[in-house]
Amino acid sequence: MAEKSIIQLIKNFDSKQLKPVVLIYGSEDFLKKQFVDRLKEKSKVHILWGDEAGFVNLKDIFSSSALFSNGNTAVLFDFDAFLTKLNKDELKKLTEFLKKITKPDRLILVSKKEKLPAKEPFKTIKDLADIIVSNRLTPKAFMISLKNKIEKNGKKIDEQTLKYLSSKLKNDLWYAKQEVEKLLIYASDKEIITKEDVDLVVTPKIDENIFLFLDRFFEKNPQALKMLKDLIDTSHHPFEVQSLILNQINRLLIFKTLTQKGSPPDKVLDQMKIKHPAVRGTLKKQASKVKTEDLVDMIKDLYETEKKQKVEYMDIFETFEEFVAKWVSYE
Repeated sequence: MAEKSIIQLIKNFDSKQLKPVVLIYGSEDFLKKQFVDRLKEKSKVHILWGDEAGFVNLKDIFSSSALFSNGNTAVLFDFDAFLTKLNKDELKKLTEFLKKITKPDRLILVSKKEKLPAKEPFKTIKDLADIIVSNRLTPKAFMISLKNKIEKNGKKIDEQTLKYLSSKLKNDLWYAKQEVEKLLIYASDKEIITKEDVDLVVTPKIDENIFLFLDRFFEKNPQALKMLKDLIDTSHHPFEVQSLILNQINRLLIFKTLTQKGSPPDKVLDQMKIKHPAVRGTLKKQASKVKTEDLVDMIKDLYETEKKQKVEYMDIFETFEEFVAKWVSYE
């Protein structure tokens, strides 16, 4: 089974060279979306979601003739969820169905798996389909991608600043697209992007454990205190977490202020240039858990905490732990 690189296919896109059945797998969702967007440029595409669609929905698309005989093209996202709903008989029928798909029809299956199983229907798919891998870029390739994006927009960035920007984005292309677009808008009247620009505009990509900590913190859940200790034990400095809390408080204040004035939540998120679905959902959820006046008081307390740490030279870890303890037990 010779796998194809999704990056090369996007660069030199030609859907006619693809087999009737295509399976895309791997951890990089942004590249999968880019591939599908290129496909949409060439033909009408039926989009299905595996957690909603059934086998009947899939068959119905290919049971009717396509306009002008160009064939039917369908993309089934979250193929893994789709498979979990099939019984043994339907799984067998799916395997036979895939064998019967011929050009000009085309079915694109999109999986989140990082390694393909040997069992059916993957065994059959490996034999008859084009297999496309969509893995995360290497750190070097990720930096090149960032640099190309910045330079295509007429800006310059030195190597040290580029490395610094890359470190904040943690090799996540989807998140990087959002943050770099913000950076480019901010620096629209500048020729060179500096580290100061990055610090002012770019929100660091944070790992799942810190996301969970922030959720628990804004829920005022005492679990946040234990999670904080775990984060610090795994090399997260208090100043890093404090900065993330302050950034999220500012976001929440903007979101709550504008929505309270009557603006629809999704419109506000668009104005804030927040596009990633997970980040949008998280902000909405946290905003529903915390009062505006509490957010203002949190900023005041953070200021006092940093004053203790940086002016009075009190213990950094203890003072931050006291801040978190106060708010997760606050009523």
